[in-house]
Amino acid sequence: MTSKGVATTLVSLLVIVAAFGSNVSASELSNANEFLVINNEGGESFTSYINLTGESSIAAAQLVWTVSELNPVSSLTNEVVILQTSSIFSNVTISEDIYHWRLSIPVNDMNCTCLFSITSTDETKSLVDSVILFIGSHKHFPIITYIPSFQTPENSEIKYLEYNVTRPDYDHENNIELLSSTVFKANVCQFSGNSCITEWLQVQLNHSITETGNFIVAIDKLQLGVGDGNYNFEVFMRDSFLRYSNADEVFLTFDTNAPEVVILGSESAKEMDSEVYSALVDDGYENSLVALTWTITEPSGLVRGVGQAEIITNTSVKVEFNQSGQWNISVLAVDSVGFFTKLSYSVLVENLPPEIYLEVSSGELNADDEITFSVDENWFIDASTSLDTVNDVNDLVYVWKIEDVIVHSGANLSQEYLSIPGHHQLTLEVTDTDGAISQSTIKLGLKTTDETTTTSDNLLPIASVGVILLFLLMIGLRLRKPDSSFNLPKWGK
Repeated sequence: MTSKGVATTLVSLLVIVAAFGSNVSASELSNANEFLVINNEGGESFTSYINLTGESSIAAAQLVWTVSELNPVSSLTNEVVILQTSSIFSNVTISEDIYHWRLSIPVNDMNCTCLFSITSTDETKSLVDSVILFIGSHKHFPIITYIPSFQTPENSEIKYLEYNVTRPDYDHENNIELLSSTVFKANVCQFSGNSCITEWLQVQLNHSITETGNFIVAIDKLQLGVGDGNYNFEVFMRDSFLRYSNADEVFLTFDTNAPEVVILGSESAKEMDSEVYSALVDDGYENSLVALTWTITEPSGLVRGVGQAEIITNTSVKVEFNQSGQWNISVLAVDSVGFFTKLSYSVLVENLPPEIYLEVSSGELNADDEITFSVDENWFIDASTSLDTVNDVNDLVYVWKIEDVIVHSGANLSQEYLSIPGHHQLTLEVTDTDGAISQSTIKLGLKTTDETTTTSDNLLPIASVGVILLFLLMIGLRLRKPDSSFNLPKWGK
């Protein structure tokens, strides 16, 4: 059945472009001035000679015609057979730059339901036309041609297919009794990728007849007892003479439910962290076509789509949280028939406080030591190298305090802002744009010139006294040193 579907696909493509009336052309004009048309009506019968006429805007020498045999769905033949092909015409005349051609082909032993097609050899022209012919006296069967129509989402459980039927001209097309005995059937399988994933099943389809004689075939999901999914239908007809038509291959999607969506990813993060978020989508069947749209709402209220750099795949994104606060990540999933689901995911982003780094003019700084300067010298304590996240570091606020009294606001404290002698305990507060505060305590000693001089002047007397005391101590030790000689007493005999 599958191999037959491959063969009927080509037949269906050829039949779709067949002309339904004498004045209808299936040519796709490459521009408004070029055309190619067959004048004969589709469905004509020929028993001795196939006589066809037509006209075109391009030279007949650039045209090629082909007679191909079509096969009914009941045929065991897997190939479309080309019976004749040529670029020679019986007669060609030119009038007002239009080429009028005539073709007369002997039937000989041909007996078929055939497709006569004519096309331009110039691939840039894309001109083609074709008609169904019944050649010879037997092997004739009806040809069904699908007429495309728009299917709204309301048709998700029932699909309607319209078909035009071309029969041999000796059939009684207007005989209601004959039309009422027509049956439409289909071979159906669930389709995934490039092949069926279930066994083929043959079903009978309900149909009705329009005022123009076309057939409306109804494919009812509930009647067939199938679930949502993609299905391959090989639709064919059996007429009142029990002749089977060609098979028209149609791929249909039944989708009656909105897709289910689950978002996976962290619900919390730290400022400037990057996190990956993925969407799991289930539309109820394999190979469902679902389009995803990601939307991000930042704490500032900005609503935006994801950038190209944030997209990993269609179902996953990588988000950098450059602000603290509540983020919202949402996914809109729309399936092939328009059903949609929107899901939101909240992420709380924690703000990171600043990290304080200090530099002093003296070049040395120990956490427990006091920094000492003279009130007369130029000095500074610089906190401008403090760190924070990229979005906060340029807007840090620096406040220097002594016992909760603000001494200075700015990254750099110097003698310009603090010159009161004494021992001070400074508190530096660094605040970012999100309100996070970091503190550092600094011991600062500011000495006057007198204190510095007095200290220097006192060093000389103290040093002098020390030297004298050391000298006297050394003399005293030497005077108290015992005689180093030792004499033994002499004893008389």
